[in-house]
Amino acid sequence: MKLIAFTLTLFLTGMTYGQEIKFKTITIDPYLSFQNYEHFKRLTLSSPDSYAEYIAGFEFQWGYTYKLRVKETELRPSLSDGSRFEYSLVDIISKTKESDNSEFKLFLDANRYYYEVDSTEQEMNKTFWQINDSTFLYFDKVEIELPSFIIEEFKSIVEGKTSKVGTFIYIDDKRIRLIKL
Repeated sequence: MKLIAFTLTLFLTGMTYGQEIKFKTITIDPYLSFQNYEHFKRLTLSSPDSYAEYIAGFEFQWGYTYKLRVKETELRPSLSDGSRFEYSLVDIISKTKESDNSEFKLFLDANRYYYEVDSTEQEMNKTFWQINDSTFLYFDKVEIELPSFIIEEFKSIVEGKTSKVGTFIYIDDKRIRLIKL
């Protein structure tokens, strides 16, 4: 009787904590999305038909819409941050270049963390790194090129005085241009 109870317990526990794996086709937008994550802010993949925020083995390039075949693993139980799925790349079905004039929006915020940081953490808190007078690296993910008429307004974002949604166009697979705040 104890053996039956033990076997039944193992079976039910396995069903509760087992992972379900599916192979599916998903779309990845040509831009990253700003996300308020569990303890900090970050840029993640944007997928209108999946929960994919990161895909193991996939290298994103700005300005390209992707159709991907992925392995989706449902996590049981969910992770502490609420994540229910992990994704890994199986195959790139298509990679389509967007028009350079295509516009998209991206939230701009100078601080990675939600809380005030002390002087020893200030460098880690930055999301912008100045490359030259008119170009900044954002979250170590994309270079933002600024036209001269917007530089002063943009500086208030970099200094952490405000956060705003900007409208952008694509320059190449690593650089975008801010056209409106």
